[in-house]
Amino acid sequence: MLNELCLLAAIVAGVSFVGHLRRSDPRQRGHTLMLAAVLLVSIVAALRVDRFWAVVSLSLVVLVVLVPWGLDLLVRTLFSRERLALAVRLAGWRAILMPGSGLAKQQVILRGLAVLERRGVDGALSYFRSLAHQTEDDGELRIIHEQIVSMLLFGQRWSEGIAHYEARFPPGYAAQRPPLALGLLRAYGESGKLGHAAGLLQAIEELLGRDPRAAGIVSQARLTFLAYAGESDPVASALTEERLRRLGLSAASGALFRGIALSRSGQADAATVELRRVASLATSRDDRVVYASRKAIDGMPEAMVDLTPELRTYAGRVADRLELFLRATPAMRRGGALWVTPILLVLLAAGYGALLVADAGGLGLLWLGAITPELWRAGYIGRILTGLWPQTDPIALLLSVYGVWLAGPLVERLHGRGRAVLVSVGGGAAGLAVACTLARDPGVVMGGSVLLTTGLVGAALSVLLSPRNTLPRRTRRILALPLVLLLLALAVMIPREAEGLDVSAVGMVTALLVGLLGVGLAPPQGRRAAILRGLGFLLVLAGVAAVGMVATEDPQAFAYGDRRPLRAEGVVLEVPSRFAVVTEADPEPVGPWPVFPGLHDQLAQRVGDRVQVLVTASPQEPDEPSALLRIDDALTRELVERAAPPPPRWQQAYREIAGDEALGALRSTVVRRNGDDLGVVIERPLPGGEVSVVLLAAPIDALEHDADLYAAVLADAHREPPTEP
Repeated sequence: MLNELCLLAAIVAGVSFVGHLRRSDPRQRGHTLMLAAVLLVSIVAALRVDRFWAVVSLSLVVLVVLVPWGLDLLVRTLFSRERLALAVRLAGWRAILMPGSGLAKQQVILRGLAVLERRGVDGALSYFRSLAHQTEDDGELRIIHEQIVSMLLFGQRWSEGIAHYEARFPPGYAAQRPPLALGLLRAYGESGKLGHAAGLLQAIEELLGRDPRAAGIVSQARLTFLAYAGESDPVASALTEERLRRLGLSAASGALFRGIALSRSGQADAATVELRRVASLATSRDDRVVYASRKAIDGMPEAMVDLTPELRTYAGRVADRLELFLRATPAMRRGGALWVTPILLVLLAAGYGALLVADAGGLGLLWLGAITPELWRAGYIGRILTGLWPQTDPIALLLSVYGVWLAGPLVERLHGRGRAVLVSVGGGAAGLAVACTLARDPGVVMGGSVLLTTGLVGAALSVLLSPRNTLPRRTRRILALPLVLLLLALAVMIPREAEGLDVSAVGMVTALLVGLLGVGLAPPQGRRAAILRGLGFLLVLAGVAAVGMVATEDPQAFAYGDRRPLRAEGVVLEVPSRFAVVTEADPEPVGPWPVFPGLHDQLAQRVGDRVQVLVTASPQEPDEPSALLRIDDALTRELVERAAPPPPRWQQAYREIAGDEALGALRSTVVRRNGDDLGVVIERPLPGGEVSVVLLAAPIDALEHDADLYAAVLADAHREPPTEP
């Protein structure tokens, strides 16, 4: 487990370092150098596998990378809920953990938000104005004046906010700061300066209109302009219950915009009714919206807004663009409405973490629901769904997690949760089913997480390639490139050797086709889309049933009862199909010693254990070395050994099968390298004293993971009866 944690720490440190390097922010050079040092320590720890270096590496990664990342998420959440003082305090802790990042200067600005919560707008303005008098740096001064404008707009002091902005900044500057731009649009609308509002909206559309990530901000800006222009019909059309989610607005915010639009169109009575509904629709996050609705009722204009012909024409074009956006993204949802993507991420991480915590070796994979071709053919069909989550390879896990994080939101937001389940879980399950059906080796363990991710990435590519997609061609290419590169990286997982789960090429192709067709066969809405969504929700029910089925299965008993005889050097060995026959030694082994000719447990190999059953000549003298050193005398230069009893659970299992006398006849030796125990060698001389059956296991605990089976294999070994002439 320590090896895996060190490798994960190195990967996390590397990803963080590359991310900061790509941003190339000169203010964060010191922190980038610190991340480089953490990465170097993590690489050393991963290569040395030394406990001291491992503790240092893990501690640094947690303190310098993971904790600041978690604090950043908390700070964003608290700011969205207007818990300003607590958010500022946590941001200060994050700045302490990220020296050289330039966050200390930012913290001075953030303290003004805490002052806003404690002392109100006037207190915050006093704080920022004192900062402005003390600052000579032009960049910092610009940020401070932005905050002064934001405080004035927050307090709905529209005229003062506009005056301060226009005195300090050029006309289109706010377009570079979306939150400031939205506030300034409201200020222009409240002040009746719709010409200025139109100019600012044009600047926002020119700067952000081609960025798909800014589509929500641009649409909110258009909606704000239309509301203050008195375009009540386009505003009402844009603020239906379903479209509110696409715009990222609450029900109370929608009622506020409808009321403002009605009041500016001369419908005072209808506007008053709509604005009074705001309080009943408001949630705990809508305090400012309720306050704004009351101010809007008090300041209701006496007549409709009189637009010039140019502004009237421009408002019509803005309404058309807003309607086009809302129609082009019929299934777009708020970021907070994502469910499938985070659940998939949690399940993938849980599948890897559960295997580490269980520490049950290869058998632990089967207990957690992994699938092999022989289990599939024996009718254990529920495992094509549970087999998607167990994982032994941290690299494959990180690729899978990155793929789900990258592709999942795109599919789920545009095509819904049911379709996201269908292309991910359904694609992975279909890939596992085809791979198990066509597999030649019945005992290999199939990896499903890569197939699940392949299906989801294929669906995301289908979304980008769809002719119904209104994104610009250049934007599609930019979004599709990392998905294609990720597919290539996942394809590297196909040739599996040594540790790790098997990934089938035909399984990946199947999962990719399910992803492409699951999105390409139907638009986001309609009868076919409803059928596909229904299939996705049926998969969820099937997954729950599959967990129940796997919980009642006993893969250990299945392997024990499915043993078959294999002959080696005149000896009959009873082993399950997961034991592979090795005819030649591996010249470049991955493990503590070579893989010798004999039988090799592939299931143990998948989690890094080494269990082999060999037939070799018995020692002629009591002081001869163990079978391992007799087979490969070159190992005597690096290994030492000592006599030691077999592991306790294995001893008990062997005693129950063969008895105390047979247990006493065994020869057990522990093999060591550099003072550390590597594994155990257990030899059982067969009657006649010429040959012995040898059980090699590394580490020693590998025998404990399936003690009954390994004890039975050694105890039941017998000479092949002579053939009659």
